[in-house]
Order: sequence, then C-alpha cells, then structure tokens
Amino acid sequence: DHPAYGVFGLYCALAHAKPGQWLLDYVGRVTLGEDQNKKSDYVSDFGEHSELACDANVWGNEARFLNDFRNTGQYPNVEFNFRRDKNGEFRQGVYVKEVKEAKEKGFDGIKQDEELLVSYGKSYWRSRVDGGDLTEFVWRLPNQPMPPGGKPN
Repeated sequence: DHPAYGVFGLYCALAHAKPGQWLLDYVGRVTLGEDQNKKSDYVSDFGEHSELACDANVWGNEARFLNDFRNTGQYPNVEFNFRRDKNGEFRQGVYVKEVKEAKEKGFDGIKQDEELLVSYGKSYWRSRVDGGDLTEFVWRLPNQPMPPGGKPN
C-alpha cells in the first residue's frame, strides 16, 4: 500500500539514527537555481537562500532514492539542510529531523530498516498534480489507516 510501490526507497542502515544526526549528502550536478532542469524529478534546491540546485537525475548517490512522505501514512523523518564540509564547500545534507511533527510525541530518531522519508515540498507536487489541488492528491493522512478500498477514486 506504499505510493512508491515498485520503485526504490532509502532505508536506515544504522542501528539507531538520532534526531539531528547527519546521514549523508544529496549529491548531483550543481547549478544556479534559475538554470535547473525543471523536468527533473531529482532536483533539490539548496544554499543560504535556495539559490543553488543539485540535480541527481544523471548522476548522484543513494540519496536520490529518498521518497516523499505523502500518502505513506507517516510523517517525514529526515530533512535537507544546507551545510559546509570540512573544506568549506556547500553540501545539501540529509539529516534526521529533530522532531517529526508536533502531533507526534516521543520521537527518538530512526531505527534500522525504517524508510527515510522527506517532504519534497508543495511546489514539487503542485507542478505534477493536474490543477495543482493537493487536497485531493493527499489521500492518506499521517498516522491514519489506508482508506477502505485503498486510494479513493
């Protein structure tokens, strides 16, 4: 009942990834934001003011297999954060969220074999959903069971 059934995902290999912990970087071709490939499904904006874009469509690393949390019945457990490496170079880091959601109490990180889920952002989905209506698109709410009969018609 996963919306990405049949495609890849990324799972935690660590015994326990703690809130705020850096996991890996999102790697790809870096361009200025205005020069990004608007049709790529693997672009992540980053930088101090989202002025850069990292596109893992042609080449990247395993971070390109992060799935969006929408319609999984779960909240996102990782997020992208701008960082600089030890040489001062810009990186788009993937971090365990400090707090999953205010509604979820006692978040203690990610356990081994748990899927890493991020929020792609509403702008990503608006450009891919006919008419841009995300209310109809999000049919399985976090911490709710699958609707009877699966996805509504």
